[in-house]
Amino acid sequence: KANIWLETTLMNIKSTRSTTDFTQTDMDSLLLSTKNEKQPLLATTSSAQVNINPAHTSTDLDENEKQHLTITTKPLGHKIDDQRLVKDDQQRQLLIRQHLSSIQKFDGHANPKIWLKSIIEKFDLLQLTTLERNELISEILTGDALIWYIEEQEHMPTFMTFMKQFLQYFGNQELKTDPSTEMISSCTTSKQLDDSHTQDTVTNCLRNQWLITNLEKLQKYSGKSQQNVSKWLRELQQTLNIFKLTADEKLFYVSLCLEGDARDWFYDNPDLCATWSIFTKNL
Repeated sequence: KANIWLETTLMNIKSTRSTTDFTQTDMDSLLLSTKNEKQPLLATTSSAQVNINPAHTSTDLDENEKQHLTITTKPLGHKIDDQRLVKDDQQRQLLIRQHLSSIQKFDGHANPKIWLKSIIEKFDLLQLTTLERNELISEILTGDALIWYIEEQEHMPTFMTFMKQFLQYFGNQELKTDPSTEMISSCTTSKQLDDSHTQDTVTNCLRNQWLITNLEKLQKYSGKSQQNVSKWLRELQQTLNIFKLTADEKLFYVSLCLEGDARDWFYDNPDLCATWSIFTKNL
């Protein structure tokens, strides 16, 4: 069998035109030579793999670095926007608190209908949502009225249900304290006053809504250098004078006409905007 294999090998080598003389070569030498020829091939393959892997690793690292940089830098713009939103919300809450401090709290003994109408008007001016109105109920009541609200709060989940229960309860309480005929006559007079006040309230609400609509049409002042502050203030004064606003009312509504740096300045410097005349002077 060894001789047959050797003859076959010699014939194959001869067909490839080898210059090696295998007639003088024994079988062991031939096997050793074949083994040695395989080793450079393996070495070449390993070298190719070594040369490829670093390049591949470098590419992967580059892509990972790009992804890391993208993830790291992407939220920066959102953070600035979030800070602006938080600051605007804080300023709005401060404005709401300032106006709430001027509201007379209901203690259970005043006229409930007249008081509630004044509260609705104030909330409309502040443009509060239904949820915000509901959250502020406990801050506009005191004494017996606050105790009543705490006891019945679970039955008044919304501001609408609060108004209904409030009028029913304190309206009945008011009637119970005035049983005489004289008082009934007095209540009739009070009802007439209530009706008159209701008409005034409706008129004021329509007037305020119309005022806000007109103010929103005006160009907002941002404090940028290219804006003419004198021209802007003159146009604003003309609109405010049409509605015959007081100085305090002008100061209240002017925040609707400011934006950007000018609005920040208005809220951050209350001493420079204490009155309408001081505001126009410092602007």
